[in-house]
Amino acid sequence: MAGSQKISRRDFLRLAGTAAAGTFLASCTSSTPIPINPISPTESFIAVPSVVKTHKVLIQIDGWAVPITNSLLTKPLFKDFTNQTKIEIEFIPRTGSKEAELKRLAAAVEAGTGPYDIIDFEDELTTSFSRSGYMVPLNDLLPADFWNDFPEAMKAYSDVWSTYQGELFRVVHNWEMPYWWYRKDWFDEKEIAIPTTWDEVRSMGRVFNNIEKDIWATEDCLIKGGYLNVVLTWLTLQAGGNPFEVGDEYRTALEYIHDLIYKDEVLNPASLDPSQQGYYQQNTNYISDKVAFMRQWPFIYDSFTAPENKAWLKEEKIAVALPPVGPGGKKNLTFAASWGFGIAKTAPNLESAKEVFKFLVSPAVAAEMAKTSAWYVSGRKSVLDAVGETGVVKLMKMYTDAGVIAVRPYHPRFVEATTILENTAADFLFNQIKLDESLSRTKNMLAQLN
Repeated sequence: MAGSQKISRRDFLRLAGTAAAGTFLASCTSSTPIPINPISPTESFIAVPSVVKTHKVLIQIDGWAVPITNSLLTKPLFKDFTNQTKIEIEFIPRTGSKEAELKRLAAAVEAGTGPYDIIDFEDELTTSFSRSGYMVPLNDLLPADFWNDFPEAMKAYSDVWSTYQGELFRVVHNWEMPYWWYRKDWFDEKEIAIPTTWDEVRSMGRVFNNIEKDIWATEDCLIKGGYLNVVLTWLTLQAGGNPFEVGDEYRTALEYIHDLIYKDEVLNPASLDPSQQGYYQQNTNYISDKVAFMRQWPFIYDSFTAPENKAWLKEEKIAVALPPVGPGGKKNLTFAASWGFGIAKTAPNLESAKEVFKFLVSPAVAAEMAKTSAWYVSGRKSVLDAVGETGVVKLMKMYTDAGVIAVRPYHPRFVEATTILENTAADFLFNQIKLDESLSRTKNMLAQLN
């Protein structure tokens, strides 16, 4: 990809508020300064428009991330960009689900208009956006040495998830995977180890549950709309399979979730509550000392480190271990996913949007964004130089060195396929249908989709 240049969750809690990453994330950054290029990002990536009239480029990002991302606009890099190009940047929130955003952009393309210029979007939307012709090809906007800043794993991932027919439609700004968080202080108090296998997880309910105080061994977000499919994928990989194949491994994973809720009483049944605000309730419960261990994405750091949680935060409360080993063995315990920037085909300010895009994905700006929030941490060399091998990066390295990161299972109609998985799985998890019926419906509906 790099040589030929043919190179593509989440409602987060508002718990982080308007705060920056805080003290813990600050500790995740090394004292090593960001390497300064002889030519500044605005000089190397931006051709100053001949017309001096100020333009505004709207960048839609996930709603929770707007306050912390807005803090970037006060940084010298961003101020210099606007001064030199006369292009202002405004971050606006995306408040709907991925399905709602897909419909919104489709309607905009049909009408020949657009509600924003640049969009930050997840894997689920990348396949739909690119194959529908909604996004601008990006190959020609990148310098020849652009991919030198990326590790091979991220380049390979981009070939699968951010590229269509040789054209790149997204450049990712994070490289994240679900981690296995646990309360080391609780485990130490009970003189037991964090469970390392599925079978060991099954026994944790009787160790940690206190139903009267609403304390549970574990919790997750099992609601439809992009959350349940993450857990289905995570556990099916651990079982040794691909959820879209609906094989024995998928059956095993789905049955395991059901057992953890109803039979083993390990997983808080409120994980199924559709009134949850994305991951808000799960993360709130963890910080409220009601969860012993859980699967969660790394952006929870921004919640852990919010000023209001300063008195609560201790290293032993946010320990991380490798996920428990399932029937599939020790290799496929988690998977990497990403969000990234792309340019809408109907961008109202297309030429200015191209200049802003080149600026956003430049090494110096990627590093500055990673220092601002764990949401922007990736495996790019510029980012690693900026934040060092601590915090989120340390966790990323731990999982990488252990060889437990699998390739995220791909489907060419990802949004529709995961919606099918979620709908049929939820019916079983709510005990509305039997497991065999759930699997039969899933197979039939995926076959019709294909």
